[in-house]
Amino acid sequence: MKSHFIRFEIFVMLLTVLFNSSDLSAAGPKREMRGVWFTTVWGIDWPSVTGSSQKVCRQQQDELKALLDRCQAANLTSVFFQVRGMADVMYESSLEPWSAFVSGKRGVSPGWDPLKFAVEECHRRGLECYAWVNPFRWSSGTDYNSVPDRRWKEQGWLLTYGKYTVFNPGLEAVRQHVVDICREIVSGYDIDGLVFDDYFYPNRIPEDSSAPDYDLWQAEAPWMTFGDWRRANVHKTVADVHALVSDLKPGLRFGISPAGIAGKKHTSAPKWGMTGCEVKGDDWQYSEIYSDPLGWLYQGTVDFISPQIYWPTTHAVAPYEPLARWWSEAANFYGRHFYASITLAPLDKRNTNSERQELLRQIGINRDSSLDGDQGTVLYSAKHLYKLASDLTKSPFALKSLTPQVRRGSSLDPVEAPTALRLKGGVLSWHGKGNAAAPVRYAVYAFPKNLPHDELVEENGDGLRACYLLGVVYGEEFRVGSPGSYSYAVTALDGFSAESEPVFLK
Repeated sequence: MKSHFIRFEIFVMLLTVLFNSSDLSAAGPKREMRGVWFTTVWGIDWPSVTGSSQKVCRQQQDELKALLDRCQAANLTSVFFQVRGMADVMYESSLEPWSAFVSGKRGVSPGWDPLKFAVEECHRRGLECYAWVNPFRWSSGTDYNSVPDRRWKEQGWLLTYGKYTVFNPGLEAVRQHVVDICREIVSGYDIDGLVFDDYFYPNRIPEDSSAPDYDLWQAEAPWMTFGDWRRANVHKTVADVHALVSDLKPGLRFGISPAGIAGKKHTSAPKWGMTGCEVKGDDWQYSEIYSDPLGWLYQGTVDFISPQIYWPTTHAVAPYEPLARWWSEAANFYGRHFYASITLAPLDKRNTNSERQELLRQIGINRDSSLDGDQGTVLYSAKHLYKLASDLTKSPFALKSLTPQVRRGSSLDPVEAPTALRLKGGVLSWHGKGNAAAPVRYAVYAFPKNLPHDELVEENGDGLRACYLLGVVYGEEFRVGSPGSYSYAVTALDGFSAESEPVFLK
């Protein structure tokens, strides 16, 4: 296993306060998804410059590292790195062209592999790296003309309505292509998970004979409604990708980030046995882009759902709190996880204390609404993170957290505890056992020497207490500096965040 040498400061003053506190739960939850979206399409978050020269490459890499440093400093757990936005990619692919958003020209290599670099740099900081894939979008107005683009046009793969063009989900060859793209990513990179966003069919594409896919529907499944056929095509794609991930690397997690409102009584809730969402806002995704998140949850083809609840708690038709609580109930009902996506965009123009407190309130609601103790929040997006980082690290992200343990984690063999833990020269080191199913991580804990065992462990049986967690590392070394009056323990984490028994420093 490749080992990274990690430098980490213990924050002795903060830990001392916690160790001497009668309320150790004040440290926050031990398990929580704390993610951030890294948008690469149009360079929204990264990169600020495009090209293929060494100078541009260095600038892009430096910018990416600086953004990841912010994530680490804010005590986040996960990065959702966009690697495919317009049927173009941020990695070396045999199936699709390089993205113009990194090299400046579609199909031209930037001279390096951004996904490989992002994975390595995330792991160097103890951060999970998810590959963010847009499954169907080809263009929002640009007529791309690289060699693969011309081939897709000739094959009749593209479906256009208005200015928006997608790969046609009704074609089996298209669905297989999406699976093959995901296979290329999952097999080629040490990612921690795969995530889709909310682009499926073109918005408001007609359901009559004027629709460009009308003849295909009639040929394929005229006994179904037009809408149900389109939703079934999306379902098939999601199910096939989930099966691929489960078979190829069963320790990877797969999730989708749909629009924020779903499951109204007049759409999909009754079909899947779920109580309908009661907010006034419309479930437009069901009828306009043919996205049916309750269907994915019901069929168990996602590990988590991260709906984009981009409205404040005071919104008139889509207030944050009832939406978050409904989504949490839905995910729990179907045995999956809910990590709300919230937007930092209001901070772009109005970086006021009131706006920041609203976002912290939403994170608190996500915690309070969790029915399984596995709460989480994904922030959109990385470029705004610095405006909220100070508030996050004061509270609610004062200390590190592990990501939630995925429900289908019972399908993996129990992760083995590390061995031979030692401390030399201010560096903890140990021996671990690799796992082809997913990258193996290690959680490092610090606690006062001679602390009674019952004060070390969580009351709910989830291993060592959250307040003693120093951080997560993908290698087998961790710098702690002078040990002073502290002792240490290390556990191994598998791809689903199941934790081994701890090994204690003797």
